[in-house]
Amino acid sequence: MNFNLHFRLLTALFLMANLIGYGAGQKDNKDSLTAPCNPVVKPLVWPKVIGFGSLVSARLKHHAVFGDYIYVRIDSMPALIALTDSLAGKNKDTMSDLILYINGNAMRDIKYTSIDLKERKLMFHLDRHSPDLMKFYPRFQTMWSVLRVSVSAGYRNGMILKTEPSDMEMSLNYISNMSMAFSLLLLICITGGFFILAATTNLIRIGNNDSPFSLALTQLSFWSIVIASSFIYIWVVTEEIPPITGSTLILLSVSALTTAGSKLVDVRSKTDKSSLISSGSFLQDILKDDLGYSVHRAQMFMWTVILGIVFVTGVIRFQQIPQLDESLLALMGISSGAYVGLKTMETKKEVTTENPEAKKDLPS
Repeated sequence: MNFNLHFRLLTALFLMANLIGYGAGQKDNKDSLTAPCNPVVKPLVWPKVIGFGSLVSARLKHHAVFGDYIYVRIDSMPALIALTDSLAGKNKDTMSDLILYINGNAMRDIKYTSIDLKERKLMFHLDRHSPDLMKFYPRFQTMWSVLRVSVSAGYRNGMILKTEPSDMEMSLNYISNMSMAFSLLLLICITGGFFILAATTNLIRIGNNDSPFSLALTQLSFWSIVIASSFIYIWVVTEEIPPITGSTLILLSVSALTTAGSKLVDVRSKTDKSSLISSGSFLQDILKDDLGYSVHRAQMFMWTVILGIVFVTGVIRFQQIPQLDESLLALMGISSGAYVGLKTMETKKEVTTENPEAKKDLPS
C-alpha cells in the first residue's frame, strides 16, 4: 500500500517538472521569434542611363556626328561602381570593361575614355575608324542623312544598363552638314579653277594654247586634282591630317614618268614648230593619233578613270587615303608604259612620212 502511494507521488512530481520545463522553452522560443533580424547583404540598386549627348558645344541636344566625343549620364555613380565590383570582385579593374552600346549592339572597340564623378558622366569617342561603328554606315541613305539610334553603356559580357525613359534617342550623322558644305565649296573651287585654266591656257596641251591636249599631262593633272581634293576633304571632315599611302606616291610617280616620257618623245619629233596641228575636241586629242582612234590611248584613259573612281569611293566611304592593290598599280604602270612605247612608234611613222631624210637622225 505504501509502495503504490510513493510511486504515484513520484510520477506526479515527474509530470509536473516536465510541464514547467516545456513552458519555459516555449517562452524562450517566442522571444527568439520576435527579435529583429539584420540582413547580411543590403539590397543592390541598379544604375540606369538617364541622358546622353555630344560634348561638342555646336551640336544640338541629343545630336552627334561620327568622330565626336559623347557622354552617357548615369543616375547613380556609386551604384555603377558597386555593380562593376560585384561582377568580378575588387581585385580587378572592372571599370575598364565598360563599353558603348548603340541600338543594343556592343561597340567593343569603343571603351569609355574618362569618368566625371561630379556630373555622373561616362565619356566615349565615336571613332569613325571603329569597325563596330562602321557597321551603321550602310543604314545612311545619303552622306547627309540622319540616323535615329538608342544609346547606352554596358559591359563586355553583354549586360546593358537600362535607359529611362526607354524611348530616348540620339540623332547620328555620318558627316556634319557644315563640314560637308565647306568641303564641297573647296572642291568646287579647286576643280573649277583647274577646268578654267585647262580651257584657257596650255596647262595640259602639247604646245601653245591652240595645240592638241596631251593625254599624259591630262593623267598627271587628274591624279593631282584627285589626291589634293581627297586630302582636303578628309582634313575638313575628320579634322585630322590624313597620311599619304604608298600607292598614292606610286600613282603620282607613274603619272610623272609617263608625262616625262611623252614630253621627251614630243620634243624629239618637233622638226618644225609650224608642223603642229591644231586642237580638235578634248576626247579626239587624247584618244586619236595620225591613224585615228588608238587602242593604247583608250585603255590608258579607261584605267585612269576606273582607278580614279575606286580611289574617290574609298575616300568618301572610309575618310582615309586608300591603299590600292599592288596588281592595280602594276596594271597602271603597264598601261602607261605601253602608251609611251607606242607613242614612240607613232612619232617614227610621222617623221618618216613627212621627212624621209630625218629617219636617219632618230635613235635606233
